[in-house]
Amino acid sequence: MPLPTPYRPRGTRPQHAASAIRETSASVLPLPLPNLAPLAGTLSRGWHLALSRGWHLTLFGVLWLGLIAVVPRHAQGDEPAAEVKPKPALRIRFKKSADRELEIIGQPLVTAQDGGQMILTDEGQLLVVQPETVIARETLAEDFTPIDEEEMCRRLLAELPSGFQIHRTKSFIIAHNALPAYVRWVGTLFDSTHRGFHQYFKKQSWPLEPSRFPLVALVFADRASFDEYARRELGKASETVIGYYNLETNRIITFYVPDAERNVATLVHEATHQLAYNTGLQTRFADNPMWVSEGLAMFFESPHFANPSGWQGAGRVNRVNLLRFRNYQPRRPADSLATLLSDDLRFRSPSTAADAYAEAWALTYFLMRTQKREFIKFLKVLSRGKPLVERDRRERLELFETAFETDLPTLDRKFQAYMNTVN
Repeated sequence: MPLPTPYRPRGTRPQHAASAIRETSASVLPLPLPNLAPLAGTLSRGWHLALSRGWHLTLFGVLWLGLIAVVPRHAQGDEPAAEVKPKPALRIRFKKSADRELEIIGQPLVTAQDGGQMILTDEGQLLVVQPETVIARETLAEDFTPIDEEEMCRRLLAELPSGFQIHRTKSFIIAHNALPAYVRWVGTLFDSTHRGFHQYFKKQSWPLEPSRFPLVALVFADRASFDEYARRELGKASETVIGYYNLETNRIITFYVPDAERNVATLVHEATHQLAYNTGLQTRFADNPMWVSEGLAMFFESPHFANPSGWQGAGRVNRVNLLRFRNYQPRRPADSLATLLSDDLRFRSPSTAADAYAEAWALTYFLMRTQKREFIKFLKVLSRGKPLVERDRRERLELFETAFETDLPTLDRKFQAYMNTVN
């Protein structure tokens, strides 16, 4: 099959926008969470998807539709987190489904009053285990330790169908059934993204953490083999997806795509998500506003075909999203920025998602270019979020306005004026 082209070998401030949002009666729940049973089986619905139409979508199933506790900001990690001490590892055997048992080694991240737990496994997966599904449970003598790359490779080959091979790069493990030459190019692109991601934030005086777990990507030879695997995680949505990062399994899943621009953008976009969640920049299943998650991924994804790998670094103008933002501007409502920041609803509707993604990229680009210090400060606050804890709409807006020391109308005027100069 042909390979993609890039393979070629303070003071007084005006009234907060948050004050314009009517207070709603949200339950304030102390941790531990009251019940994790409704979450069992839904974490696999946490995906960052690259759709065949060229824009990206994050789906969290019912997880983000009211099952997350809303707690006071002081409990959400806005203050620096205390050092985490090692904990003994648990070996748990449980019924994953009616006809499948699973044995894992891990440590609990969240424990609910009903005994349900979110478990971080030694592979880096996040699983919900309900007490009634547990067959055996043992506390081990040793502390919880992530597996090494050798063990990850062994488990991947045991899990995946025959014909899969392992390609290891400096920073990634790629399990694949695709052409080796193509996979080597993918590995080079992933390593470039890894290096560029760390270098970018190091320059902002924020050296990110090394990943605790091996970074895994599955690369399938074609759409058919990809669909066979992805359908188990995405259902029918797999038919319109060309790649995704799964928040539960902590893996990138994609396949060979001959369109060079879409291929590079998808691979870098999903690798950016994976890196963000494995370096301390973001916390999986915490309150990560979608405009931030997707804006950062799009800020990094833009191809650069003068480079042999097809990519040269973050911050290039994203032509696809610039054009979409230009098309959106004439019909952009006055509250567009407030709705983008306060919740994620626009990203979840097919009728508004493309505009939301375009505006998320544009806002990220504007903030990175004009208020980088404040934006990095904002990202650091978000990075201390805790799993299954979210801010309400008012808190999201207040956090944003506090970080940028301005009110939303003023910032929006500057945002629109700046984006009109970008070409």
